[in-house]
Amino acid sequence: MKVILHVDEAKKWKLALENAKNLLQYGEEFGKEYVVEILANSAAVTSLTQAKAKEEGLFADMEDLAIQAVAFVACRNALKANAVLEGSLIPFVEVVPAGVAELADKQADGYAYVKP
Repeated sequence: MKVILHVDEAKKWKLALENAKNLLQYGEEFGKEYVVEILANSAAVTSLTQAKAKEEGLFADMEDLAIQAVAFVACRNALKANAVLEGSLIPFVEVVPAGVAELADKQADGYAYVKP
């Protein structure tokens, strides 16, 4: 099953990361395979810089999930709106032109939408 988690508030990161961890653990426990993407837009993109992720205590969980093939994606429009430079992002974060389009495209491709 394919799942996209949508994070648009910085305060929702811990919950989103826990959701992703729980989903992968469930899959492992019950023999189900999940493809997981976490898309950040709006103010949530600010937590995707390495400095901010470490400061907020998110980096280790993000890195662990990335190692487990969870994709982290940031909206370029939101990066610009929040004055976040793409070069300051955690190396495993992919940038897409528009988060809203990414959400729509993924749902059209059969991804289940989850908003923590």
